[in-house]
Amino acid sequence: MLLTGEFINKVDEKGRLMIPARLRALLSCTQVVATKGLDGNCIALFPPDFFDRTFSFAISGDDGMQIFSPQARMFTRRFLSSSQPLDFDSSGRVNLPQSLRTYAGIDLRSEVTILGMGNYIEIWNTGKYNELLESDDISISDLGEALSKNKRGV
Repeated sequence: MLLTGEFINKVDEKGRLMIPARLRALLSCTQVVATKGLDGNCIALFPPDFFDRTFSFAISGDDGMQIFSPQARMFTRRFLSSSQPLDFDSSGRVNLPQSLRTYAGIDLRSEVTILGMGNYIEIWNTGKYNELLESDDISISDLGEALSKNKRGV
C-alpha cells in the first residue's frame, strides 16, 4: 500500500519527530534512510530496501558505468552523501539530524508538514511547504496530463 496523507506535527526540543502511526505501519520497518529532498528544502525518509534498490541503480546504471558520469558523481555528493539511517524509538519518533534540519529550515520546536509520497515520506517546514503550494499555479489535472504524456513517450 502506498504512503499517503498530509500530517502536521512538531519537532521536539531534542530534534525528534513523531511519524504518524499510519505511515509507520505502512513502512513496516524499524529504520528509515533520511536525506535531502529532491524538490526543494525538505527532508526525505525512505524505507531502506527502496532507497538501496532505487539509488543503487541511479548511481551505477545497468552496466556499472555511471561512475564515469560527472552528473552521477555530483548526484552522489549532493544527495547520497547526506543520507543517514535513522531508527524509530519506542514512541515512533526519529531524531532528525541537525544538518538535514538546517537544510530544510526546520528548527527545534517548530511545526512541520509530513507528506506520504507513495514510496517515501517528505518532511517540510510548514511555512516553506505552504509557499511552495502557493507558488504552484498548475492544476492537478495538468500535472496528471503531463505525467501521462511522459509515460507514453509523447
